[in-house]
Amino acid sequence: MTFQPPRLGPGAIYLRSLDELFRSNADLIKVVEVEPQTLWTKGTAPDSVPRCSPLELHGLSTLPQRLLTHGVGYPIGGRICDQERHVPEFRRWMELLASPWTSEHLSVLEVCGTRGSQHCGFLMPPLQTDEEVALAAKNIRDRAAALGRPFAFETGVNYFAPRDCEMADGEFFAAVAESADCGILLDLTNLWVNDRNGRAKISDVLANSPLERVWEVHLAGIEFAHGYWLDAHSCGIDPELAKIAGEIVSSLPNLGAIIFEIAMDRVPGFGAAGILREMELVHRLWDAAPHCATVPLRASSHPKLTGLPAPTSEAWERLIADRLLPACDRAACGDATVEIRPADDRSFSLYARLAASFRAGTIAELLENTTRLLLIAIGEEALRKLLDRYMSVMPPSAFPTDEALNFRRFIDANPMPVPGLEDILKFETALIEATADNISVRISLRQDIDAMLADIAAARMPVASSDRPGVVLEIRVDPLPDVRVIEAYG
Repeated sequence: MTFQPPRLGPGAIYLRSLDELFRSNADLIKVVEVEPQTLWTKGTAPDSVPRCSPLELHGLSTLPQRLLTHGVGYPIGGRICDQERHVPEFRRWMELLASPWTSEHLSVLEVCGTRGSQHCGFLMPPLQTDEEVALAAKNIRDRAAALGRPFAFETGVNYFAPRDCEMADGEFFAAVAESADCGILLDLTNLWVNDRNGRAKISDVLANSPLERVWEVHLAGIEFAHGYWLDAHSCGIDPELAKIAGEIVSSLPNLGAIIFEIAMDRVPGFGAAGILREMELVHRLWDAAPHCATVPLRASSHPKLTGLPAPTSEAWERLIADRLLPACDRAACGDATVEIRPADDRSFSLYARLAASFRAGTIAELLENTTRLLLIAIGEEALRKLLDRYMSVMPPSAFPTDEALNFRRFIDANPMPVPGLEDILKFETALIEATADNISVRISLRQDIDAMLADIAAARMPVASSDRPGVVLEIRVDPLPDVRVIEAYG
């Protein structure tokens, strides 16, 4: 590979809520990394293909920064690796945003269940074996060819203890990069979390990694929960990690960008001022990077493999399905060929908890008033048990809108004696359907929606009243919600 990334500079992950911050601080934030899948909409039909808002995509193209794209929904570490359905849309984004390279996670997300390919709920690490090197390298080559852009994989977080049959982390990253002849997105936060959890020393990983292939660095905040340090994108960069980053950045001759990440739900608590402070730190780190590419990217060499006997990638993914999918969606897997250590049980429990937390957060965000009403009516503990029941029978969804609509189907099949729940849930899911399918939706509600929303906002149970008649509403979203009363009755 002869590609040498342009020197773009310090930047941050794009969030809709930070759009104005990016536009007004182009001198400090030089690069905006866009995660297209987080901005896409998917129709409600099972075979719908994800799409974007042309208006939003055009707006992104007018940002004053240089733009990069980073995938978060179609990783390249598994046997099930989509190279067709999402590619045309992703490629369109790269071309319009003029992204000089693109990246995605070296992880597993789709596994085989009773209904075929199913989302397992969380980015899972592959086994670091010879077979996985070949599999990941093929997936990377195919993805790069389909997208028509230079490609880098992200070094991932791994909450499992290493196995005797696995390569060391740095050797695995080197083998994949050299076999695929691609770049590396060095997520130092992920490696720091792995180090803090006792998996692999960050210094050892970096010593064994081909640093001339690092095109991009990610940095974010971490937090301790459930007995582990987590890559939570929760706050500012850990001072010790910042020191390590300062030392390693000067050894990255082909570095094109350093990106600060923060999760959308953490922005309100962190604040715009906090983000700008982190960007000042990222600027100082960037100043330590070489001023121009000094080491050409070498052509791929024969990767160093272990030759050790190891479970197959198929067996590992069957185990992931068995641990993360609901019991009714686990495909028959026959004899287990992956040894389950006590530490593995603990790690799988963490992954299941993280997946459940992500799903619950999705429902709370998209069905905000439904969630508030349930909290008022049954309390936090009962709501948590209700969500656990839902997740025990319904597999995770790749898109948040599907998760919200599946929760409505679950409630419809398991009705609850909560006043106003049916109407509120019908209203919020109608908004989702109107957005996802770009159509007008008509719904009939027993009570006045404004009165119900006002009661919920005041932490009161909605109360039916003869002077608050039911309505037939027409809902359209283009691009903002437009709700019209078609008929009132009482």
